[in-house]
Formats: sequence, structure tokens, C-alpha cells
Amino acid sequence: MTYEKIFVLETGRAVKVMAEGVLANDLSKVSIQVDVLMKDPKDEDFRPPIGPTHPKYWKLKSLDPEKARRLQIQYSGVHRKQIRKTIREFDKLHALEIQH
Repeated sequence: MTYEKIFVLETGRAVKVMAEGVLANDLSKVSIQVDVLMKDPKDEDFRPPIGPTHPKYWKLKSLDPEKARRLQIQYSGVHRKQIRKTIREFDKLHALEIQH
């Protein structure tokens, strides 16, 4: 299950925060993976915060996937409070889905 929430920052940039439940290898628990995409006011589509023309792109390519994901979140401009809010909402929806 994936949950998406879009935040519009003061700069006019829209940041899409996506939370996805990932099942552990032994199927015992679900961890939450968070990814972000952004869209500036002049853009038509959402894109990753760090692309090939970004000065930190080389660093992104040398990191493991989890650290690369954290760097993308950091450069998106979204606040931790907004990330936590998205995760809480995902948890509530996931809990409701399990009950049904």
C-alpha cells in the first residue's frame, strides 16, 4: 500500500511525500519507506529533488539506497514535521486496512 500527500512550500514548490509499507523478509513486520518528488511552479510534472545537473548528484550515486533516499528528502525542502504527519496518516490507513 502506498500513501501520497502533497505539501506546497512557501516558495511555491510542491513536494509529494510518498509512504509505502514494505514487508520484512520473514513477513513478521512492516517498515515504512518514504520517498519524495518535487515540482517547482514552472514545472509540469513531479521530479526527484536531485537530478543529473544537481551539484550533489555524484554523492547521491555513491550512497546506499537508504542514505540516498534521506539525501533526496533533505534537498526537497519538506520539513520533518510534514514527513511525520504523512507517516502518521499512512499508519492510520494501514491499521484500518488490516481491520477490514
